[in-house]
Amino acid sequence: MTPDDYFKQLEITILRNQELEKENEELKKENEDLKKRLLYYENPNTPPSARQIEKADKTPTENIPLPKKRGAPIGHKGATRPTKEPENTEEVIADYCEKCNSLNIEKLETCETSIIEDMPPPQKITRKRYNRWKVKCRDCGHQFISKHPECPKTGVFGIYILVYIVMLKFFLRGVIRKIQDFALRYNDLEISPKGIHDILLRVGEACKKDYEDKIQKIRRAKWRYIDETGIKVLGIQYWLWIFRTDTNEVLVVIRKSRGKKVLEEILGKESEGANSADGWRAYNWMKLQRCWAHLLRVVDACIDVSDNGKRLSDDIHSCFKKLREFLDRDSSMVSMADRMEKKDLFEKELDGIIAKYSEFKELKKPLTYLENGRGCWFTCLIYPGMEPTNNLAEQAIREHVIMRKIIGCFRSIKGAENYQYIASLLATARLQGKNGFEELEKVLRQELCLS
Repeated sequence: MTPDDYFKQLEITILRNQELEKENEELKKENEDLKKRLLYYENPNTPPSARQIEKADKTPTENIPLPKKRGAPIGHKGATRPTKEPENTEEVIADYCEKCNSLNIEKLETCETSIIEDMPPPQKITRKRYNRWKVKCRDCGHQFISKHPECPKTGVFGIYILVYIVMLKFFLRGVIRKIQDFALRYNDLEISPKGIHDILLRVGEACKKDYEDKIQKIRRAKWRYIDETGIKVLGIQYWLWIFRTDTNEVLVVIRKSRGKKVLEEILGKESEGANSADGWRAYNWMKLQRCWAHLLRVVDACIDVSDNGKRLSDDIHSCFKKLREFLDRDSSMVSMADRMEKKDLFEKELDGIIAKYSEFKELKKPLTYLENGRGCWFTCLIYPGMEPTNNLAEQAIREHVIMRKIIGCFRSIKGAENYQYIASLLATARLQGKNGFEELEKVLRQELCLS
């Protein structure tokens, strides 16, 4: 190779290296951008059920929590329905021979028995006229119009149709035009989209008194689990709040704010009892139980950061295990003095963990999270029955997250308001083991027919 060829080759190599360095920088920048975008979906505040991407370099031997496999846990008894006793029995005896069509049939014995569950054909709409008489009391002279529990004072639809439309909307999550089509084809009910919308508004107004009573129950509760999630109203960012009490009273609140003023509006400025929530700063003024599920996800995110991050995660998990074991003891066997003493011991242990790892700069985020919740990690110990996590609020909010995905947003402020009233009644009934439709029917009869 001549000197000219050598220098020419060297020049090509330098140019190529410069191109590769430039490309490498662009890829690094793109990688950082993708990591930031991924954090929107995958971060310590994302519950395990919502995580969809597993790191390829994780091995089964690493002490790193992975998303749980879907399905029932090992040892689950299953959900096979027990066979119920039939209300009546029908003897099935052939009228003729299936081979030769002879009518000369002799009964021998019962060979096969089948218990079948079925339902009658869909009911068609019925119409009834109510002549509501004006009457006068002969004793006091009071005059009034007679009321009937089946006849709403306004409107042309009866109580069962109102409940039926709400069932299709809230339980089956139907959109209004699908509800219209289903009611027409299945029940021969002709109703316009506006008619369905008006029914939902009437039902919402009827549930308003029950909703106001529920606010008072929320205020008087021993403790509450609270959570919030974003939702759009007329394309504008609002927030859907969930308040769930120790007795499973549920309140759905939709407001434009995610701040302290919503909590003051619902709970009052002098909130009684304890509240379980995540680390959002709007809760800091309340007597609070910080969510351990969020904390465990925050410390687990540091396992890959360093060996110290892994040790911190192990220490916090150990602390939570001891807390869980104490809470799982028979509450009747544990006095309040024991609970207060245990609370002091656990808080001192957590303070020691914070001090132990405070010198490690790479653990600043989880330690700050721990520090910000100081004094709020063991509040549940002095409220027998209260959970150390906010999972019960997150479970109660899931239904509304699904509804948000279906409807996209509320098309009116009034629609959002009515959603609160109906959803609160149905959610409370479900968690208390009651029939939501029967509870709704009672409210509608009282508010629309008999009030």
